[in-house]
Amino acid sequence: MEIKSLRYGVIGGSQGMGSWFVNYLKDKNCEVTFSSNDESSQWSSNKELVENSDVIFLSVPITFMQAVIKEIFPYLNQKILIEVCSVKKFIIDEYNSLQKENPEINVEFHSFHPMFSQRVSSLEGQVFLYCFKSNDRGFFSAFNQWLIADQAEIFDLDYIRHDKVMGVVQGLNHFNIFVSARALEQAGHNLGKIKDVSSPPYRIFLIFFSRYVLQDPALYADIQMYNEFVPEVLAIFKQEVDNLYNIILKKDKAAFIEYVETTRYYFEENREDTGISNHLIEQLGIYLNRHK
Repeated sequence: MEIKSLRYGVIGGSQGMGSWFVNYLKDKNCEVTFSSNDESSQWSSNKELVENSDVIFLSVPITFMQAVIKEIFPYLNQKILIEVCSVKKFIIDEYNSLQKENPEINVEFHSFHPMFSQRVSSLEGQVFLYCFKSNDRGFFSAFNQWLIADQAEIFDLDYIRHDKVMGVVQGLNHFNIFVSARALEQAGHNLGKIKDVSSPPYRIFLIFFSRYVLQDPALYADIQMYNEFVPEVLAIFKQEVDNLYNIILKKDKAAFIEYVETTRYYFEENREDTGISNHLIEQLGIYLNRHK
């Protein structure tokens, strides 16, 4: 399939990952336009964009995904639709339902998840998770060639498995960061002073607290609340917080050591990451010293 000559439209293309796809396609010298809910939109409606595009990227906030796919579905016959939502099951269930209700709509549908933010300047080493396809006529195989040429990593991950894994990768990690950041704020210490006396590893934690807390909380709320597999992971986290908290209250050092050591087997295969952490710590020290 010759994909460079196709007309591309990005719904939600003024910001976030939508803006990244607009810029990426422009860099490939493709004809690309976008719609958005602000004054920068190049079309008066999503319907108009779809009617004037061959390939449509759907990149709107999770909250609006179902409504938008319902809105545009009647106009997708002989089109290619790619959705890039961070949560998969609910939107793919919606697509399957719409396709069943409208069998006359022949749309090639793909679902993938870019595991990076719109701020990245290079695809080298960045990960795409490919989760679902329907009526495949070859678009994503051709699009993959662009991604691979730009040194991206593409992994197949079934959409149910995707949401279960993201319950940990996103749900657990984000929850941990926000609770830890809130506890830090509630503890009543000046952040500047904490930074001054922090070891490099803890300083890295603080950097990521800031990275996530200072971004749009609505995105993280949607990831937590639309992924049906997140609550079961968080229930495990909550139980483990209570377990370790009680060990510390009892001053049971032997239990503490056992608590940590029983998890070591799980991380043993990842031992090489300690070398990466050493590199990060060294580089952070150099950076901080040069920017005093």
